[in-house]
Order: sequence, then C-alpha cells, then structure tokens
Amino acid sequence: MGGELDAEDWERDAQLLARWRDRDVDAGEELFARHGGAVIRFFRTKLVDESEELVQQTFLRLIEGRDRIREGVAMRAYVLGIARNVLRERLRSLGRERAHEADFAVDSIATLAPGVTTLAAKRRELRLLLEGLRHLPLDDQIILELFYWERLDTQAIADFVGINASTLRGRMGAARRRLAKAMEALGASGQLIESTVSGLEAWAAEVRELASKE
Repeated sequence: MGGELDAEDWERDAQLLARWRDRDVDAGEELFARHGGAVIRFFRTKLVDESEELVQQTFLRLIEGRDRIREGVAMRAYVLGIARNVLRERLRSLGRERAHEADFAVDSIATLAPGVTTLAAKRRELRLLLEGLRHLPLDDQIILELFYWERLDTQAIADFVGINASTLRGRMGAARRRLAKAMEALGASGQLIESTVSGLEAWAAEVRELASKE
C-alpha cells in the first residue's frame, strides 16, 4: 500500500497554491487536475447521480477559500475535507426531507439516501464491495475509501478525522469487520465475503478505476 503524496508532490502543490493565490489560472487548473479525480471518486461511491453537482460545489468552495488555506497543508486531504462537508450537508438535507436527523457515526448512505444507485460493476466482488460500503456508517466508509482508494497513510487519515493514529488504526479494523458483516447481511456467501475482504486492496484498485471513468 503506497503512502500519501511524496515530498516532491507536496512541494509541487505548495508551488501551485502560491501561484494560484497570485491569480495564476494555469496553476489553479493544474491543482484541479492533480486532485480532481479524488473528489470525483469520493462522490461517485456515495451519491453517483448527484456527483457532478457536488463536485462543482466542492471546487467552488475551494476557489472561494483559496486564500485561507494554511501553509504546509496536504492539498489532497484539504480538498477531500471540503468534499466531506459538502456531502454531509447534502445528506442532512435528505434526512430532513424524511424527518431524520443524520448521525454519520451510525447512518449509512443506504439509510440516508435509500434508492440512490451506486456505480455499476460487472464483477460480483466489486458489486458486493460497493453495496457493502453503502451499508456502513458513513464515517467508516470514508476512512476505508481514503486508505484503499486514495492511498492516504494512517497519519494523514487520522489528521483528516481529527484523532490520533492509534485510535484510527482501531477504527479501521472495526470498519473492516463491519464491512464483512454488512456483506453477510446482504446475503453474500462466506466464500464470496472472504474473497472480497482478503483481496480488498486489489478490488479497491478496480473500484478506483471504475469510479474515475464513469
């Protein structure tokens, strides 16, 4: 499993951000190109039918707040943090429509947005993984996707969530166990669950590619 962006990438982000703050349009476009795919994937595994609009909202907020981004910030995590806020606002709105107060430590996409379609996958392991993730508490789904999809290391994810790395590792282990239980509740066989969970990194790479293309 690779870590987050390496030192050279971080330096490039810092250079681009400095130029973008000076209103260099090309630098802003390169930043979007470097991190836009992560935002697209973030929404397509949750609210695929609304993903285009939510991506636009995320980038609009990034543009509006570019002068407030702290020096030394990890750009990928920062942009995904905005995406998480946009998603939470949308899910709270959907919850209010159904007289339900969203609790992201408990509620899943399947609970908060019932009937919303997910990515269309041909392989049964991918379908099971995507559907299982939709039945996890949203906070669990996000940390697993940050690790497996976006390849952020545990410290970066811990900073993103606002907890220490040791606590994060425990939460990730619990999230993987809940994912297996969610798959079981969906009627998957033990063999299919085992092949999906044991090969999670490989399946995640395929979902990452799928979410980037659709």
